[in-house]
Amino acid sequence: MNVEEGDGRRAEIVANHIDFVVRILHVYHEGEDTLVWPKLAERAPSDTAPVLTAMQAEHAGIDRGLAALTGTAASWRANPDAAHREAVVDALRELWPVVDSHLSAEEADALVLIDAYLSAPEWSEVGMHGIAHLQPEEFPQFFGMLLHNLDPDLYKVLEATLPPDLFAELAVSGPQEYARHCQRLAAAA
Repeated sequence: MNVEEGDGRRAEIVANHIDFVVRILHVYHEGEDTLVWPKLAERAPSDTAPVLTAMQAEHAGIDRGLAALTGTAASWRANPDAAHREAVVDALRELWPVVDSHLSAEEADALVLIDAYLSAPEWSEVGMHGIAHLQPEEFPQFFGMLLHNLDPDLYKVLEATLPPDLFAELAVSGPQEYARHCQRLAAAA
């Protein structure tokens, strides 16, 4: 991060972005923990239990990393010096491999089970759970982030899970708001 020492305005912008992404990731995992893993534990063959156990254990590890990142971002926001900025960078460096590994394992192992044992409406409950934790004014930025470089097949899945009028609105306003957000973030970082 290229935020100069003592630049509280820029530290605030970057720390707010970190808080937003952390909240999204935490709520998404919370949705899986309450809405997905218990259903899969009931429906999937018993030999898939290690996958579910691993997903839940990884969520716990990610939550610890998210808490550490949130704490360092708050400290940096309050005291935007080089040491606090580097603490944020270190927390991100520790968290990223854990999240990346989890997402790869989820894609390789858990999504197969989700496709086989959950209905589309059940899976969409996870997304709706996440949306319920956003403020309405945050929807465009969130959807812009979500739609950015989204695989066309996943785009169709997302489109099918939302009311058509809402998706049509967010498919336009989301990328616009996300582009503005990225410009603010780039100017800050």
